[in-house]
Amino acid sequence: MKLRLGILMMCAAILTACNEAPTQSILTMTVERQDFQVSVPAEGRLEASQSTFVSVPSSLRGPQSLAWILPNYTQVKAGDVVAKLDPSRESFYLIREQFDFDKLDVDRQLRSEQDSTQALNLGLDRQLSEQELDLAERFFSEDERVYTKIDIIDLMRNKDYLHAQQSYLDWGLSQHSKQANAEQSLLQLKQKGYQAKMGRYRANLQNMEIIAPHDGIFVHARTWNDQLPQVGDMVWSGMALGQLPDTRVMQAKVYVLESEAAGLGLGQRAQVTLDAYGDRSFSGTVSQMDSLAKPKERNSPVNYFELTISLDNTDEEIMLPGRALIASIEQVDLAQTIAIPNQAIFQRDGVSWVYKQQQDQFIKQEIVTGLRSLNRTQIVDGLVAGDVIALSQVAGSH
Repeated sequence: MKLRLGILMMCAAILTACNEAPTQSILTMTVERQDFQVSVPAEGRLEASQSTFVSVPSSLRGPQSLAWILPNYTQVKAGDVVAKLDPSRESFYLIREQFDFDKLDVDRQLRSEQDSTQALNLGLDRQLSEQELDLAERFFSEDERVYTKIDIIDLMRNKDYLHAQQSYLDWGLSQHSKQANAEQSLLQLKQKGYQAKMGRYRANLQNMEIIAPHDGIFVHARTWNDQLPQVGDMVWSGMALGQLPDTRVMQAKVYVLESEAAGLGLGQRAQVTLDAYGDRSFSGTVSQMDSLAKPKERNSPVNYFELTISLDNTDEEIMLPGRALIASIEQVDLAQTIAIPNQAIFQRDGVSWVYKQQQDQFIKQEIVTGLRSLNRTQIVDGLVAGDVIALSQVAGSH
């Protein structure tokens, strides 16, 4: 009897242990109300709110090569040269156009001499024809006692021929003059084209030096792919090579990954930390945001949204234009709400649930989720403070 009772007690203990084992081996947490904040990371650089851009002169035509540029963050005075362009290309073009102009001038003079010679020959032919006609009319006679009828007919034909020849030569002189004038006008027009090109190249050569419009710190301007200008780069009319910033009011230009930018908008608060001063943090507000994402680097498949953060205050000693920074943009700031780790939430076919502990077992508890951060999600409905949930999937739950 005692043996049977001992066996029954041992079996009961084993069954109890089997029932308690699953709940004791699963990590759980107790749901509490707490502050829920969602921030979006960003990185970028400092820039001045107001700046005077130093650009390639708008009068320049065609691409130019950067030959020299003042070092970044150099203090300059008004009129100082901050960059120089390579004049060799413009000088070559000017010499080439001057050669073509001079060659055309020689061609025009040769053509003028040829026209004069041709006009002189036509004039001489007409003068000779006029003399022959004068002689023909002076000695022409229809008296058959002097000339036979055949001679008289030949003389009449000769007079008609000389009249026609004279008319032709007059027409030839007139047409030659018109043609010569037209050819000279065409050559002069071509020369004007060469003169216009030479004038443009001379003007370009006078703008090879780029000067500072006023006193300030010369800061290199970054290109569309976030690169600084370098010697040898191709530049164009109006392209900014640098700027003279007003360092009294600074702002942050930052970039946020397209995949993390959902919910960002104007007016959201942000915290900015300079890479060089990791122990200093500055607050600000998002004041500008691009409507479309775009890549920061050429041929990159990754898109970013560009944002501007207006800083609440500026420390001129450490806030220099171009300094790298990281930012944290506060997307959500809720007080005393329910938020649980993302790993505790499971989804299928549009339904979300957690495994909630109920006495000695876990059950599937459907939930309604709200805002989500990288590691936590707000729970709008389905859980209350004090509930205990599993942090991993529970096999065999109801």
